[in-house]
Amino acid sequence: MAKKTKSKRQRDIGLIIAIISILGLLAFSISNYVRSRTIERPGAIHKEKIPVEVESSRVKEIPWVLELTGDIQPALKVDVYPKVPGKIIQTLLVDRGDYVKRGDLIATLEDHTIRAQIEEAEAALESAKANLRQIEAELEVIEKDRIRLENLYREKAVAKQKLDHIFARYKATVQGKKLARAQIKRAEAALKQLRILYRDHRIHAPISGYISRRYVDPGAMSSTNRPIVQISNESKLKIVTSVTEKDFPHIHRGMRAEIRVDAFPGRVFKGRVSLISPTIDPSSRTGEIEIHIPNPEFTLRSGMFAHIRLYLGKRKTLVIPKDALNRVPGTGSYYVYVVEDGRAYLKNVDTGIHLAHLVEITQGLKDGELVVVKGQNRLKDGLEVIVKRGVKGIGR
Repeated sequence: MAKKTKSKRQRDIGLIIAIISILGLLAFSISNYVRSRTIERPGAIHKEKIPVEVESSRVKEIPWVLELTGDIQPALKVDVYPKVPGKIIQTLLVDRGDYVKRGDLIATLEDHTIRAQIEEAEAALESAKANLRQIEAELEVIEKDRIRLENLYREKAVAKQKLDHIFARYKATVQGKKLARAQIKRAEAALKQLRILYRDHRIHAPISGYISRRYVDPGAMSSTNRPIVQISNESKLKIVTSVTEKDFPHIHRGMRAEIRVDAFPGRVFKGRVSLISPTIDPSSRTGEIEIHIPNPEFTLRSGMFAHIRLYLGKRKTLVIPKDALNRVPGTGSYYVYVVEDGRAYLKNVDTGIHLAHLVEITQGLKDGELVVVKGQNRLKDGLEVIVKRGVKGIGR
C-alpha cells in the first residue's frame, strides 16, 4: 500500500513538471511571436514626407533677349603681299606688336637691277629729247629756206625743182619731229613704269594698325603668293555669329548689342548689328550677322570669346523662378520638380531666356504648375512632400 502511494506521488510530480515545462515553452513561444510582430522587418523603409517650398509657373511679359556667342575679330585685317616676286627681302622694319600708320615703310626689296634699268631709261629719254631738239633746229633752218625759195620762185629766180625739194625736206623733217615726240612719250612711259616698279620694291602699310603676324625674315625671297606681315586695326572690332531661322526675321541693322568677355567680368561693352546676311544657310538653318564694337582704348582684343545679348523687345512667355531649375551634371539638360497631389515629380524642361531671377520655359511645363524652389536636393521622383509655406506666385 505504501509503495502504491509513493508511486502515485511520483507520477503526479512528473505530470506537474511536464505541465510546467509545456506552459514555459508555450509562454516562450508566445513571447517570441509578440516580439517578432513589434520589430520591423529587415529592409523596411520608414517613409518620411520631405518639406519643400514651391512657387507657381506663370505667363509673364519679359524682355525678349537673344543670347549668342562668338569670337572677337578685328573689323579690318590685311595681309601685306609684295608686288614684286623673286627679290630678296633686304630689310624688314617692323615686328609683331608694332603699331604702324598708313603709308609707313615696313620692308624693302633688293633694287640694284631696277635702279640700273631706271638709269638706262632716263638716258634713253634724254637721248630722245636731244634728238627732238636737233630735229627742231633743222626744221627751223629748213623753214627759213622754204620761205626764201618761195619768194624767189614767185620772182622766177629759182626753178620749181628746188622749191619741190625744199618742200619734201620740210615734210620729212616735220614727220621726224612727230616721230621724235612719240619716242619721247614712249621713253617717258617706260621710265614711269620702272619708277612704279621701283616703288613696289619699297613696301608700305596699306592701313593703320598693329602688326599681328610676321611671316618672313630678312633675306627671304619675295613671292606674290606669300604675305610678309599681317596688320590688324583693333580700334574697331567685330563679331560674326549665327542666328536661328526662327529669330532671324527679328534682327535689323543698328540693333544694339551687349557684349561680355571673361577677361573683364561684370563689364558690359556696347555694339551694333552692322551687317546681316541676305540668305539662310540650308544646312544649319541659320543666318550670319556681324556686330561691330568701337574699341578706341584698345581694351578688347581680337581672339577673345564673347557672350552677346541682343534685345528684340518684349514678349509674353512661361517663366519660373531660377531657384527651381536643376541641371543634370555634365550636360546642358534641365529639370524641375513639380508638386501634384502631395508628391514631387521630376519633369524635364527646355529653357529659353535666362534673366536675373527668372527663367523662360519653352517646353515641359504648363501655366500654374507648382515647382519646388527649396528642398529639391532631398527629392526623388514620386516622393511625398509637405509644402511648408503657401504658394508664392510670380508677379505678372
